[in-house]
Amino acid sequence: DDRACRMSDANERDAFMDDDAVARVVRSSAFAALEAGAKSCGASTAIGVLRAPAVDASDIDAVRALAHEALHVGNWCDARVEWRGVYAAATLMWVCKGGAKTRAEATRALDVALMLGGPVFEEELHRVIARVREYNGASMVGAPVAKRAKRSGVMWDASPRETAADDTVARRRDVSLEAFYRDYMAKSAASTNGERCVDDHGTPVVLQGAVSHWPAIEKWRDGGYVVEKIGDRTVPIEVGETYVHDAWSQKLMAVRDFIDEYIDNVGEHSRDDSTKNVAYLAQHELFEQCPDLKRDIEEPMYCVLGTGSVCAVNAWFGPANTVSPAHTDPHHNLLCQVVGAKRVRLFAPSETSRMYPHDERKMANTSRVDVMHPNLEEFPDFASASFVDATLFPGDTLYIPPGWWHHVRALDVSFSVSYWWD
Repeated sequence: DDRACRMSDANERDAFMDDDAVARVVRSSAFAALEAGAKSCGASTAIGVLRAPAVDASDIDAVRALAHEALHVGNWCDARVEWRGVYAAATLMWVCKGGAKTRAEATRALDVALMLGGPVFEEELHRVIARVREYNGASMVGAPVAKRAKRSGVMWDASPRETAADDTVARRRDVSLEAFYRDYMAKSAASTNGERCVDDHGTPVVLQGAVSHWPAIEKWRDGGYVVEKIGDRTVPIEVGETYVHDAWSQKLMAVRDFIDEYIDNVGEHSRDDSTKNVAYLAQHELFEQCPDLKRDIEEPMYCVLGTGSVCAVNAWFGPANTVSPAHTDPHHNLLCQVVGAKRVRLFAPSETSRMYPHDERKMANTSRVDVMHPNLEEFPDFASASFVDATLFPGDTLYIPPGWWHHVRALDVSFSVSYWWD
């Protein structure tokens, strides 16, 4: 009954309260750094509220709202690190002061703080998330037990229906570090003014079976496993054809809801279907947010080449027909295919003048051409652009050198992991 529900919510809320965690936040060097920089961005009052000894959840929530608003004024790239830290600290304190009524509300709030707050208070956020998800001795999974049992039978396709017969990108097995560096990896050299310049743009190659030993190859095919591990976690979802379309949007969803709405319950997608309601968990640092899945993968050995510095590890998860329009990345890129198949079309940096990049600075790495269905009246030079194609199956890894244009389409329910490194 309603009274029992209210008591259950109160018990959950009380279970999250943690004055020690609040004290750790306020006494931390990170909080002191926020105080030092607060005046320059107008956050002094917000910091003062959080610092107050008798601050309660409602006051903290007001600071959260203020910080959230400050982070969403103008471009995200211009967001002040101080406001990101204020948002993370306020969310931690709000949950630990009993502001969240349920585990789901607490987990969602903390996930958003991880995404918006950056590295500030990241360790404490992970600590509190783990405690919230383990409330009452049971792992915080993404769905009721009965629903998980039903979903555990959902296995995403493991038998490829495509072949690589038309591929023009080489497929190689057991490529050594020496051979990879010599034959495929882009290389730069110092110019006369001391800056780095590219003197070898590299060559794409499919490293066949390079990650076939990952536990993820088998585990992530099971929708029940994915929901068991991260179903309750909130992630950013792109909705619409691609990010260059006017109807494209983003929203935050629990992983279980994303799978229910856009993957398991959409029926059998045709590979020729240009579904406009497609949704995509794209270019998200999921494995930093959710270490439970990180244990199922490992960094490919080729990332030790160059400086050996990995810049980002991103997840790409969605139904058939998700598309990344033709674009370039500034780093070496290993695209590792875990579930399903993907088709990739690549254009060398020498084709840039034929790719018609967007004029806007933020989109200058993205082509205005729909490379699979080009409008040659609008983009006549594209007709002479040369390209190569690659098909990725579970266990395969595609090396995409910096500056190479690449268009990616999922042929099935697909889960990929990309490693950017310098």
